[in-house]
Amino acid sequence: MCGMKTPLDVLADAAAQCTSPPACYDSHDSDHSSPSLSPAVLECRSEPSTPTNSGCHQLRPRKKAHRSHRNLRLHLKPKPELKVRRKELLERATAIKSLENSPVNEQQLFVLRTVFDEITMYPSEPWLVLMAIVLHRSLRQIKNWFSNERQKNRWGEVVSTHTDFGERLRLRPSATELCDQWSDAFFEEVLMIVNFRTARRIQWERAQSTSSFVTITHEIL
Repeated sequence: MCGMKTPLDVLADAAAQCTSPPACYDSHDSDHSSPSLSPAVLECRSEPSTPTNSGCHQLRPRKKAHRSHRNLRLHLKPKPELKVRRKELLERATAIKSLENSPVNEQQLFVLRTVFDEITMYPSEPWLVLMAIVLHRSLRQIKNWFSNERQKNRWGEVVSTHTDFGERLRLRPSATELCDQWSDAFFEEVLMIVNFRTARRIQWERAQSTSSFVTITHEIL
């Protein structure tokens, strides 16, 4: 019997259906149309394998390119425009003010747990910045959440890999099976999709709950 799909399986389904480049994303407005995947993400995602009789959706990992990460670290550096963008995002993240002791809401918690369980429990500084912006929480709160979560749940396998610029990443095996060339841009789009779909799911569940309550009330009256 096929189990429930993981968030990365949902992402793969979304990637298979989306072909247009992503629209500008505003983390404060979850009522906009669903963000789509860019050609870079579509190129990086894994192609689904032939469906089995059980109906389970399986991902076929891409063949990893053979490259020397040591040589990458020696000869490649992040492009100037990437450094500029990271600096701009850091300024945006540090400008976000939220109560230090305020708990994350249902949507924020689901997104954080998805990143921790399915992508990485050791996000890089730029990825922490992206999560702070998308979830609209202070950068310090995002860092503290991952630090506390690692102390409570230091479980699961971690695969060490590198970006095209030689920067080290420690990812979950499920993340490396989905794509073996993670970058800031790819992580940002994954984060946007998971956040958007989570917001939609919560809205639908609340609407269903309200509808059921109204129906029961009418039956009683």
